Amino acid sequence: MRYQRPAPLETPLRILARVTGTADRKISVSGSITSRAAHETNLVTADGAFLGPDPHRARALFPGMQPS
Repeated sequence: MRYQRPAPLETPLRILARVTGTADRKISVSGSITSRAAHETNLVTADGAFLGPDPHRARALFPGMQPS
């Protein structure tokens, strides 16, 4: 997370996130927080990487899960 500016108090915020890439089980995302009134000015930006569950392990933990 990178804090760009202070977030104003008692002001509606706008939170956006999007998937920026996938490779096998790795999912890359980026996001931002802005005020609803000034949505072109980032208050916070962030990047993240997530690892999807191994399909075989997920089926063992959740036997009712349908294969994808």
